[in-house]
Amino acid sequence: MDFFSNFKSAVTPAFPCEADKLTKLYDIEPYTAFSEDLEFMWRWTIYRDQKLVQEGCSLTLDASRRAVDHVLAFFSVSAKSQCLGE
Repeated sequence: MDFFSNFKSAVTPAFPCEADKLTKLYDIEPYTAFSEDLEFMWRWTIYRDQKLVQEGCSLTLDASRRAVDHVLAFFSVSAKSQCLGE
């Protein structure tokens, strides 16, 4: 029996539209980040060129902002390292 046979592949969420009730946390090319209040937590998503690259959850909107800032800082450092050939 294959261990992974019980897992269903997750559907990647589409880039949000204006009709979605989301809080935009960040919007500087190529990244856009949103947060959604699920009443028991905040779900945040980060898109690069309108494709999902990272998602997570936090207990508060402020914590979502900090988490998104942290991930984007990592992406920035990672992108700079790739440009330098490291």
